[in-house]
Amino acid sequence: MRAQSRVSQRVLAGRMRIDPSYVSRILSSERDASWQHVLTICDLCNGDSALMKPLWEMAANVQPTGADPTRYLHTYLRALRYAAGSPSTETILASTQNTIAASDLRQALEGPGTPTWLVVRTITNALWGLPDLTLPLWRRATACQETSLPAEAFG
Repeated sequence: MRAQSRVSQRVLAGRMRIDPSYVSRILSSERDASWQHVLTICDLCNGDSALMKPLWEMAANVQPTGADPTRYLHTYLRALRYAAGSPSTETILASTQNTIAASDLRQALEGPGTPTWLVVRTITNALWGLPDLTLPLWRRATACQETSLPAEAFG
């Protein structure tokens, strides 16, 4: 995000009120960024803070926010796509060696519902994410779906 926006580390440091060397360590993952730092970077670099939030939460080991685990999983997978440079559908499918269908990818990113773990894991790998971080999100999403009843169940 920062590199694409061409905002210098010095400008970021000034806005964050921290030393430029500390910004460098944050950007290289040597130091953790606070959520306020992430918001500042998104603001200055025209980034999407809604997509950065689940990535930051996973990196900071913060409990995921949001009441809908299925929607959170979709947002997290879209965030991985964003962090990977927003590759096209065709590029993602090619990087999975076409082991999933375009409809699987669409469901994983947008819904409805939750795809199988195999699909989610394959997409996570294709987007350079860590399946070990994605698995608990997928489990929460599937557990949420298993416990919800359709409207017809209530007569």
